[in-house]
Amino acid sequence: MRATKRYSRSTQKKAIDTEKDPYLLKMGPHDRAVCTKCGAVYHNKRWMLGGGPEAGMAKAFKAQCPACQKIRDGYVGGYITLRGEFLKEHSQEIINMIRNKEKRAMYYNPLDRIIAIRKRRGDLEITTTTEKLTQRIGQMLCKAYNGSVEYKWSSDIKLARVVWTR
Repeated sequence: MRATKRYSRSTQKKAIDTEKDPYLLKMGPHDRAVCTKCGAVYHNKRWMLGGGPEAGMAKAFKAQCPACQKIRDGYVGGYITLRGEFLKEHSQEIINMIRNKEKRAMYYNPLDRIIAIRKRRGDLEITTTTEKLTQRIGQMLCKAYNGSVEYKWSSDIKLARVVWTR
């Protein structure tokens, strides 16, 4: 008997909601653009890291990528607050883990960046450019060190808040 529904092994790209992020371009810049701050390359409607000295890059349009614009303007996509006695003993180890997570995330999407890491009243506050990076860092901390994680998303703007406690 033959199945009535056919399945495909092809993967589909996730739809990115560009309506709520004012920094994502509605229409892309020229076919080849290079960020003047981080060196990310815009090609085929996508920002990529480290194209290096490729052919034609000398004539590329100079621009700033959305992540560098967000960092410059202080436009935060997510807040991560870390609390607890465990943090005081392992703060440098946790910061190194978070920086490694940022590097891994930037490999796939160079617009996922950490804006700042600040210590406030015994807590550690991290700001990011995207809400997905905020969520991934919270998941990573929970998986690595246990503790409790609380996620909050705003409905009107693209903003996430994560509070990790141990």
